Amino acid sequence: MMHPGRPRIALIGGTYRALCVLEFLLERGDRVVAFIGQESEGERDFCPEILELCDCSSIPARSARKLGEEVVRWLEDRIRPDLVIAIGVNTEIPLAIGGNCRLGLLEVIDCFSSDSCPGVVLRQRGHDVDRRELERPQDAEEDGDTYLQMVDEMLDAVGRYLDQLTPARVTPEVQVSFSGSRFSADELDDIVARPSPGPETGALERELREYVGAESTFVLSSHREALALLVQALELGEGDEVICPGIVSASVIEAIRASGARPVFVDVEPNRLTLDPVKLHTALSPRARCMVIAHSFGQPAALDQLYAVAESAGLEVIEDAGTSLGARFGESRLGRSPCACVFRMRLGQAASASGAALVAVPDALAERLRERAQEHRLGDGAAAALRRLLQTWDDRISTRRENARAYSAALVRYDAFEIPPTPEDALPVYSGYVLRLTRFARTSSDDLHKLLGEAGIEIRRISVPITNRELVRLPVAESAASNGLLLPVENVTDAEREHVLDGIFSYAIG
Repeated sequence: MMHPGRPRIALIGGTYRALCVLEFLLERGDRVVAFIGQESEGERDFCPEILELCDCSSIPARSARKLGEEVVRWLEDRIRPDLVIAIGVNTEIPLAIGGNCRLGLLEVIDCFSSDSCPGVVLRQRGHDVDRRELERPQDAEEDGDTYLQMVDEMLDAVGRYLDQLTPARVTPEVQVSFSGSRFSADELDDIVARPSPGPETGALERELREYVGAESTFVLSSHREALALLVQALELGEGDEVICPGIVSASVIEAIRASGARPVFVDVEPNRLTLDPVKLHTALSPRARCMVIAHSFGQPAALDQLYAVAESAGLEVIEDAGTSLGARFGESRLGRSPCACVFRMRLGQAASASGAALVAVPDALAERLRERAQEHRLGDGAAAALRRLLQTWDDRISTRRENARAYSAALVRYDAFEIPPTPEDALPVYSGYVLRLTRFARTSSDDLHKLLGEAGIEIRRISVPITNRELVRLPVAESAASNGLLLPVENVTDAEREHVLDGIFSYAIG
């Protein structure tokens, strides 16, 4: 567990001692926010091992033989640590690094990096803050034991120094959940107790049909299975191509590839992050049989333009509406279109929670889907819980929109942020508020994601589940994945929203 009250630490080093200190700080839960590797020509360079550990721990890291002004600017502008710890560094440390940190620079000097040091010394602003004396080895055979003793003393000294700065706090003072609590314990027990479809399942299908204005509806136990069944019902297979947006769910790609068809990826619009109608034409070929339209993060795609292309090219259409239930395009809710539309409703709070699939289809496709769908219909317990949820769904959407408007009003004033659009032809439901950082932000999206998490704010990243080779041809999707964050909007109080904004302003522009 991270301790948000503790200082933000940047490490400088490249020796085995630096690796030991990094591992020690991570085990303690200290806030290590950057690593600067100083490569060495003489002693074995441990930078590769340290950089690998940083990568696993999502710690921004750089490595070089000299610590130049570029590193200083990187720390000042992007990371902004409170304290820099330099371990076993033999060359001069740029004074600007420690001089611009709230707690300055802590030098860790040991008998293996300085002949004048009798053991381990922690030095700050030219003064010793801790000194541990060791007996010098009499011969080479004692070097190993002395080295290990010195490392132990170093770790103890660093730990004691950090403990004196501020007491540890086990949990953040404020917790802001991304999705909030959705089902009670009794409802979850009922979901487990009634796994088979029943009267509640049929009632949910009727209410969903009325809510979205669809001809036919099915409620299934899995979003992945729903997409697979639709691919089968449309008879997609070997040799067929399915056009997909660059930002799409992994379940879509899995269903297409499982059928033997090939997904062809097209970049997304810069604003909506949905399938770009202009770029769509470049993907049309004689083998194209189907188009997937994903309504990302509650933002409806440009359905009029996309359906016009699909009609002229003779393409089937699957709309993956994900968590966009209730969103409108024009005068209609998503799901009323003449093709299949799949929604996903999570049966729990976590991002990994199981999810039901709500499927809206025209009558002609429903007949081909009905028999296949029977064994995958949603259980009665889950259907009962979703029926209660559907009764308050419009109120939940209104709260999301209010939070989204408040985010936009606060963030639009700064060049560091790009906020989601409010198109005239659509009404989003904001399953997450898409915030993208620009080059004017003082931190990266990776760092901001981690820092807000340390402050008890659950933020999610924009996931693009396609290979790097495929992503390289999709610059807009790639940019959104690298600089985009999803802010919580559901069940977020005014105070919690202000806490989120305070964190963003503090780290990204403050």
